[in-house]
Amino acid sequence: RPPRSTLFPYTTLFRSAMASRVPVEGGESETASVMAYGFDPFISEKSPWRGAYLAVVDSIAKLVAAGNGLGNIRLTFQEYFQRMNSQIAWGRPLAALLGALEAQLDFGAAAIGGKDSMSGSFESLHVPPTLVSFAVGVCPAKDIVSGEFKKAGSQIGWLKPVYRDNGTPDPVSQKALFDRVDALIKAGKVLSAYAVGKGGAAAAADRKSVV
Repeated sequence: RPPRSTLFPYTTLFRSAMASRVPVEGGESETASVMAYGFDPFISEKSPWRGAYLAVVDSIAKLVAAGNGLGNIRLTFQEYFQRMNSQIAWGRPLAALLGALEAQLDFGAAAIGGKDSMSGSFESLHVPPTLVSFAVGVCPAKDIVSGEFKKAGSQIGWLKPVYRDNGTPDPVSQKALFDRVDALIKAGKVLSAYAVGKGGAAAAADRKSVV
């Protein structure tokens, strides 16, 4: 593992999460604040419920992969939907909020704020049903890891949860995976960690293709 000073300077923008040492008077803090987001407009367009649920899971997964762990994560949501001019239109934010609520209950992460807009329409054009989940947390700065490969010859593993028929991860399986990743990071056995998302393992492995 590289020296911590080169692995984690004062503020680091990873490709999947942001980590920053908490500023204190007279020196560097050993506590880091961590933030990540989750949202896939293509999934949300097909199913606002599933899109919102997975947005929450994705944002949490990125924090866990960065070294934060599951225990102290809080969420805030950014919601953007078409103009509310029909029962169908009203059903989309309702479905998204129900999906986000179920994910909060499943993973013990409460939303403590948010911003919404119901004006995403221009004539016949509408924004996709949008619920972006932002996850924030604090953890020891020494636990922060980034996603890029550190050295040649390292072993690579892919940990995957069990998925349910509705296309979302089983929460018991997913939480067990989160706890396993957190334990491995805290034990110093992880050089790099990345939450695999859109594009799959190939996009995660090819750093240039990951946004």
